[in-house]
Amino acid sequence: MLSQPFLGRKHMINQLFWDFDGTLFNTYPMMVAAFSHALREMDIDEVEIDARDIYVTMRQHDVGTAIRKAAAFYGIDEATLRTLNKRYQVEAVTTAQPFSGVKDVLALAINQGGANYLLTHRDDQAKQLLTKFDLLDFFSDFVTSNQKFPRKPNPASINWLIDHNHVERKKAIMIGDRKLDVQAGNNANVASCLFDPDGIIVETGRPDIKVTEINDLIPWLTKRD
Repeated sequence: MLSQPFLGRKHMINQLFWDFDGTLFNTYPMMVAAFSHALREMDIDEVEIDARDIYVTMRQHDVGTAIRKAAAFYGIDEATLRTLNKRYQVEAVTTAQPFSGVKDVLALAINQGGANYLLTHRDDQAKQLLTKFDLLDFFSDFVTSNQKFPRKPNPASINWLIDHNHVERKKAIMIGDRKLDVQAGNNANVASCLFDPDGIIVETGRPDIKVTEINDLIPWLTKRD
């Protein structure tokens, strides 16, 4: 459901910039499991591991914050935890699936004469998962970690996609599940959507729209003022 009312606008928005983890694909359960696996590998007892706290930290901040927090709390080596987490996450995420409604919204953008763009901190594994579910062809361009742009909320990656694809900013929106995605959109001077399925984001970063289901974007994208 929509968790805030529609905001007025003068232009059709049909240029959609998508985050991957937690937005297009429900990867967090796998990411938390991989993180917990890494902690156990470093001799942290399972009863000491708070999976909910790991998830909340990842959503409200990022994986890097979760790593730093855990390393300090348990008194373990941060670099080792980072390496192990990445190793286990790559394997775990292969079982992730797209959120309900994703394909419908991707198709809507194209049907309205627009396009979809992927903007993720993940590497080409994101493209592999899109391919697995026949979603890759819905995207016109991509930015992954392989391109070494500054991490969100720095807008450099959005700006590059906009310039490279001659996108009108007034028709663009950044869609993501964390405050940093919203801030990246704000910093790039485009609209922003916060996808917050479980209402866990307290500081939202002033999104233009906040939704709890991806297909709640459909009436907003097709609305005419």
